[in-house]
This record gives sequence, C-alpha cells and structure tokens, in this order.
Amino acid sequence: MDKTPERLKKELEEELLLSSEDLRSHAWYHGRIPRQVSENLVQRDGDFLVRDSLSSPGNFVLTCQWKNLAQHFKIHRTVLRLSEAYSRVQYQFEMESFDSIPGLVRCYVGNRRPVSQQSGAIIFQPVNRTVPLRCLEERYGTSPGWAREGSLSEGRPDVAKRLSLTVGGVQAREQSLPRGNLLRNKEKSGSQPACLDDMQDRRALALKAHQSESHLPIGCKLPPQSPGMETSPCPNSPVFRTGSEPTLSPAVVRRVSSDARAGEALRGSDSQLCPKPPPKPCKVPFLRAPPSPAAWFNSEANYCELNPASAAGCDTGAKLPSRAHSSHHAELLTAKQNGVPGPRNSGINYLILDGDDGARPWEPPAAQMDDRQEDKFVRPLLETVSSFRPNDFESKLLPPENKPLETAMLKRAKELFTNNDPKVIAQHLLSMDCKVARILEVSEEMRRNMGVSSGLELITLPHGHQLRLDIIERHNTMAIGIAVDILGCTGTLEDRAATLNRIIQVAVELKDAMGDLYSFSAIMKALEMPQITRLEKTWTALRHQYTQTAILYEKQLKPFSKILHEGRESMCVPPNNVSVPLLMPLVTLMERQAVTFEGTDMWEKNDQSCEIMLNHLATARFMAKTADSYRMNAERILADFQPDEEMTEILKTEFQMRLLWGSKGAEVNQTERYEKFNQILIALSRKLEPPPVKQAEL
Repeated sequence: MDKTPERLKKELEEELLLSSEDLRSHAWYHGRIPRQVSENLVQRDGDFLVRDSLSSPGNFVLTCQWKNLAQHFKIHRTVLRLSEAYSRVQYQFEMESFDSIPGLVRCYVGNRRPVSQQSGAIIFQPVNRTVPLRCLEERYGTSPGWAREGSLSEGRPDVAKRLSLTVGGVQAREQSLPRGNLLRNKEKSGSQPACLDDMQDRRALALKAHQSESHLPIGCKLPPQSPGMETSPCPNSPVFRTGSEPTLSPAVVRRVSSDARAGEALRGSDSQLCPKPPPKPCKVPFLRAPPSPAAWFNSEANYCELNPASAAGCDTGAKLPSRAHSSHHAELLTAKQNGVPGPRNSGINYLILDGDDGARPWEPPAAQMDDRQEDKFVRPLLETVSSFRPNDFESKLLPPENKPLETAMLKRAKELFTNNDPKVIAQHLLSMDCKVARILEVSEEMRRNMGVSSGLELITLPHGHQLRLDIIERHNTMAIGIAVDILGCTGTLEDRAATLNRIIQVAVELKDAMGDLYSFSAIMKALEMPQITRLEKTWTALRHQYTQTAILYEKQLKPFSKILHEGRESMCVPPNNVSVPLLMPLVTLMERQAVTFEGTDMWEKNDQSCEIMLNHLATARFMAKTADSYRMNAERILADFQPDEEMTEILKTEFQMRLLWGSKGAEVNQTERYEKFNQILIALSRKLEPPPVKQAEL
C-alpha cells in the first residue's frame, strides 16, 4: 500500500468529504485507538475526540480533558422500535437523545453543555486526526484479527493499485485493500441478517445509491491458511454469492460469512458482473459445527424477535458499506459501464439473504430451535383490576368492618408514628413504595405478565395503565392521611407543632437517606395543602419550638420540591442516591381521565409548563432505561432493614383506605371519595383555627 504523504493526504480528504452524518467525515473521530493514546491526545481543558470502544465493539466513547484530567464518557445507544420492521437508533449521554453522533457533538459543543452533571465537563476544542483511519488502526494494531493477517496488504504489485475498469482490475483492486478498510466486515459474526438496531444507517446508505453506485461491495482476499487446514477451490469471482462459503475452514468462517452478507446488495446484478455463475460448492461435513445462537436468525420471519440485548453482535452491520466509499471512483465507473442498477431502495428487503434455505450451512438443530421457540415474545398481560383490595385486606389492627376515621384506630396509628424514629418510618415507607411500584420483590411471573423487568418501565407503556392508577391512589391516600394526622390533633397547639415537626423530619430522611422522592412528594403535597398552610398558629408554634426544623422546611425542602416538580432534579439529585424517583408528574400526564387530588398539578400553572412537561417526559425515558440502578440503590439502602409488623401494616395503602373511608367507603368511586374528604379536611381545619372573618362576625 502506498503510504506516501500525498497518498495519505488524499485518502484523508476522501474520508472527510463523505456525508456530514457519516462519522468518518469528522476529523475528531479517531476510530479504534487505545484508551491511553486518546488520553495523550487531549492536552487542554475542553479538548475532545470520539473513538470506538475496544472493550465493547460497536459502541463509541467520548474522550476529553477537564480540570487537567482525562475523562471518558460512553455514548449510550438506544433503539426505538416504531414497528416490527422499522427502528431508529439514538445516541445520548444522560438526558437528551440524538439521531446521530455528529448531531450530539454539535449540540454539546455549540451550547457548551456539560457532558454530565456530575463531572461538569464541557467540550469545545476538537482534536483532529491527521491521517486516515486505517493508518491509525495499523499503527496501534487495533484491527480485529491483526496477528492473523500480519502481511496481508504488503508487497502488492503496482498494477494492483490502478483503478481498472475491467473485472480483473476490480478484483486486483479488492485484493489491495488495507486491513483498516476491512475492519468493520471482520467484526461481523456468523451469517446473520441485518440487525434492526442498525437499520437506520443502512437505509440512509441505500437511499444514496440512487445518486452513486459506489455502494456495490467488492471482495476481499482471504487470509493465508495454515498448512494443516482443509480447503477447497473457491470461485474466482469479484462478487460474492449469497450465503456463506461452506468450503472454507472453520478458522475463517466468521470473516467469510460476514463478507458474504456484504455482497447481498448485488442480488439482481450478479449476471451482469460475472462472466458465468460460480460453481456450486461442495458441502464439507466438518463445517456443520454447532452454530452460535446469533447465527441462527438469518430469515426475514425472525426480524421482529431481535432485541437490543441479543443484537450486540449486529452493531457493525450498518457500517458494511463503508468499504465502498474508499473505492468510490473505480466502482462508479465499473457500474456505469456494465449498467448495474443501484441497491434497492427498500430499507429491509435488500438486506435479506437470497440463497436457498436448503443450501444454508448454518442451520440450527431442530431441538435447539424448539428451545428457542420457548423463549419467544409473550404478549404482556393487560391489568384491569387494582392491586389494592381494601375489603380483602387482612388486618391485625382493623376489624372486618370499620367506620371512617375511628378514634381508636387513629390513636393507635398516631402512637406508632410518634414512638418510632423518623429514619425507621422512612425505611418502612421506602420498602412499601418499592413493592407498590414493582421495583423490589418482582417475581418471574410478574415480569412475564408485565413484559418488562420493573414497574418503572411499565408505567411508561400503554399497558401500565392500572399500575399508574395504583401509584396515584397510594400517593393521594398517603397525602390525605398525613393531613388527617395533623388536623386530627384536637389537643393543644404544642401537640400539633410536635406532629408537624415529626412529619418534616420524616421528609428529610426520605430525601437525604432513603432517596424516596415518591413518598417525599406525598408529604410535601400534604404540607402544602390549603387546609394545612392556613394554620398560622400551628406554623408559628413550629418556628418557636422547633426553629431548626422550620428553617429546614422553608430553605431546603420547599425549594427542592419545586425543583423536582419542574423537572430539574438532575441538577441537585445524584442518580446513585435515588431509590424511588418522582413518579406523579409522569403518571398524571398519562392518566388525564383519572381524578387527581388538589395540588398534584401545581407545576402546570407555571409559565414554562410546556418545557417542564418535556423535562418530565425526558426524565421518564431516563428512568425506564436505568430501572436497574434504582433497584440496586433500594437494595443497598434496605440491606439491614428489619421491618416492624404493625408499622408495615399502617403504611399499606389498603389500611389507609380502610382507615380514612371505612370498609364500605373504600370501594366507592374515586371521584366521590376525594370530593367528600376534601370537605372533611376543610371542616377540620376551620375547627382548629376558625377563619378571621367568622371571628369578626362574632
């Protein structure tokens, strides 16, 4: 390969002149370079580059320097499945997603946006490569199969460098391709069809084919084989047959099968490029080794069964046409001479193997296919009945039938609340919230019925309707119960101030120690109810007797609650400290037909309510994506937790519903229950502190 400065400069220019959405067209993309090399390239704060992840092929890493420290950020890749046959790939760091990595980089550089809230790193100065990508791969030996292909591209005759217009010339050209250009083809495994995760990139390349024939793939010379390997003659053709080559040794099966897929774009054009059809290969028995599961799914019928977890090996599939760019001129002229049509403009079909099913060498055993069928997609169960059944609730504190707000039950609940430490109460609340939201104690049967592994994912899906209603029910019931706890103190003013102090302390524990923003928001909702905020004497007594608590509530808890409901929690809440995220804004948005208690949607009265709504929706996507991290945080916080039986019972939603509305009222329509209890709270509040107007009339 000619490595003169002029040739390298020309090759680099060809890369940089590609489409702006092609990652190789950006000089800040350095391909497969080692981590240490990338750290040496970023010298000043703000310097950055993008490279391939060597530990996770198909993924990308942003390397930058900030505060004199080299930092690496993985670019998260998300697949949005719009239908069974179409998907979109998006990239993101933390919150906002982008359709391409160049778009992501432009946004973070142009807006000086921190790459992560925790590090605060800002990128603005790209570190550009000065040589083609294949030179970087050759220099650092990061191309897959490097040792095996030691001298593949060395010692080529000069005639192989010409861009010939003949079939033989094309074949000579294909043999002179450097290792770097074959990189992405070598990373493919098996003869599986196109991965849905990469359908977007392939579709874009197929559309470009109407303007240029440069996407017609060319062959590559096979690596030298060891003397002990069995081989058979291969057809000397510049194009590939559809399907895998069964005549090669197992050591090179992966490369050949991936190259065979690269030739699928020529399906209808083989007769125009080949002087005669290739001979049918003999079938060698030893090549029918047990295939990997990823190689089984090479039929159109199995497209929709692929998922991001099982499609990791497909990440490089969308990059197969990258080799065509490097030989653009030769293939364009060859295609024009032979009148070869471009690849079909079907984002799906032109990626399907055309070979006869009986001729495919990689067919899974029947028994293994049967096992695979057992793991196929199962339709989630649409729940229509609430998980809260107050009348079926077995309680040791409540009789089988009870009236609303029974005095004896209220006193017992208040004793338990008063005699326990705020941290213990917060732990019980967290434990119960995790069960209701299906973060902890989720059985395999529940996972199958939900179709996902966590309730945090389920509430973002259409069939999570009933879980969203249950979350709203528990939140509103908890807020009403806390308000009753305060307004039910018909004794002295000091008793009410002490109760208020204890509730605020529990809120502090939920926020700081437990990371339970769901119950925290329920307590703050209760404290901000008009029936509670109007108790001026009670709040004054709190400031006099519990000054520190009053300051904490006004200066920390209220501003924090406002930030949460405006969708800006990422600015003040480290993700590793949250066990149950804020759920109410999302479930309220998705369940407009459900009746919500007063004060739930206070954030919607803000002038920036539309932007806040978008923040909540973006947070919901992040929440569903990182559901496992919330589960692990909750398990860590509750590792040494020893639940108290009575405390656990009074914090259950069924107990609170029975206590507030009685055994009969708990089954009444939600709208009627909330409206009646709202009037009860108003009456209790006015009884404790009569309005000034009434005092003047007396």
